[in-house]
Amino acid sequence: MEIKQIKAKDTQDIRHRVLRPEQPEENAIYPNDDMDGTFHLGAFEKDVLLGVASFYPEKSAIINNPAQYRIRGVATERRMRLKGLGTALLAEGEAEIWKHGADIIWCNARIVAVGFYEKHGYRKVGKSFVIPGIGEHYLMKKVNPNKKVDQDN
Repeated sequence: MEIKQIKAKDTQDIRHRVLRPEQPEENAIYPNDDMDGTFHLGAFEKDVLLGVASFYPEKSAIINNPAQYRIRGVATERRMRLKGLGTALLAEGEAEIWKHGADIIWCNARIVAVGFYEKHGYRKVGKSFVIPGIGEHYLMKKVNPNKKVDQDN
C-alpha cells in the first residue's frame, strides 16, 4: 500500500459512494477542499485508489486553540475495511499536520467511527449531535503529543 497526496476531485467518488450514497454527488465536494493549507491523501494498492482522507486548517467553534486542523471525508472502499488503510491515512495526515506546528486535530466523527478515532488517541468533546441527512456524530480531538496544550480546550 502507498499513501500519497491527491487532488480534491480525486476524493469525491469514494466520498460519495462510501459516505453519502443517498445524496447527490455534488455533496461529496466539501467547503474548503481547495483552501490554502488543505491537503488530501489517497491510499493506493497497485495504482488503484482504495481510500481517501482530507485535512483542513480549520478551527472548531468549540475548541479554544488557534492552531487547529480538521479531518474530513475519511473513507475506504468497503471491501478494504479493517485492513489498515484508514490507520495509514490518519497516521500520514497527522505527521504532516504536526510538522506544520498544529496543536490540535479535530473531526466530527460518525458514531460508527468513534471507536476508530479513540483507538488512535482522539477523545470526545461534549455530547453527541446530529448532522441532518448524515446522522449522529461526536466532536473528537487529538492533542499534538509533542506540545504542551491545555487538554480541556
